Amino acid sequence: MPHALLFSGPAGVGKATAAREVAKALLCAGGPAAYCGSCGPCRRVDAGTHSDLYILAPQAQKASITVEEIRDISRRLYESPMEGSRKAAIIDPADLMTVGAQNALLKTLEEPPDDTTIILIAENTDALLPTVRSRCRRVDFRRLAVEEVEDFLASQGVDKENARQIAVLSDGSFGAALELVDGTVAVSRRELAGAVMRATRKDVSALTERIASGDKPARKSLKDKRQETRALLAVLESFVVDAMRVAARSDVRTNTDMVAEISSFAEAVGLDALSALEKEVSDGIIVLGQYADVRLVAMRIVGAFAAANESANTQIEAS
Repeated sequence: MPHALLFSGPAGVGKATAAREVAKALLCAGGPAAYCGSCGPCRRVDAGTHSDLYILAPQAQKASITVEEIRDISRRLYESPMEGSRKAAIIDPADLMTVGAQNALLKTLEEPPDDTTIILIAENTDALLPTVRSRCRRVDFRRLAVEEVEDFLASQGVDKENARQIAVLSDGSFGAALELVDGTVAVSRRELAGAVMRATRKDVSALTERIASGDKPARKSLKDKRQETRALLAVLESFVVDAMRVAARSDVRTNTDMVAEISSFAEAVGLDALSALEKEVSDGIIVLGQYADVRLVAMRIVGAFAAANESANTQIEAS
């Protein structure tokens, strides 16, 4: 087992779950070769109470992992294991380490304790120093195909029609798909995406705040808010893509319960403006994965929809 692993890929595709499974295998009472997933140490990893597993993540509302936090976890990794013969550490998201924190981690990566495995989880690996990346074995996770998410949802008992729609809106993420199975989450996101689609300039500030704050904002970390905003933008993108199909004389495929509203939007705005909006939303999804500011991304996208709607209204009034 390498002393350091780098799990890279988009949000919601299983990086953190895989990291915990690796930690369970390393700390299992039977050892990695006889990993059971059900012994006392494995259950404590699941519960987050294993004494030899260290998980480091930014505290709620904090935007980075600091030098002090890395120094603290590094010190602990050089201590003897408390329960078994090995230790494991998970840093998630590692791409939120400050440059100073990454430099502090380098010494541990260069001279790792023999009994320790460190797992870094990152969406934006370009935010990691080359010296950090080069000292880790990289494992890439990809965004899942619609059919893979659909099959997964079907295995969870979701009916075929809903499974297909949720899979399309999930942005290739099992985590997002499971959230959308909760009807209240799906309805809330679709209502907000619909409000953005109808936005005018007077709505920009309020809609930006709703998107940036998310549901129960005080209980959400910055990482959670980014993931929630990406999921919302995936819903909004599906509206725009359906509208582009209508404008191109095709049919609504994903949001079949909103044919009238999407068709009206498509007719008013036109294919060229829809193409520009689709690019705006798609770019927003990408930069959120690179830790762009949620509020600025939201304001830019809502502003683009407001401008497109007002331009369409002006043309209608002029005619």
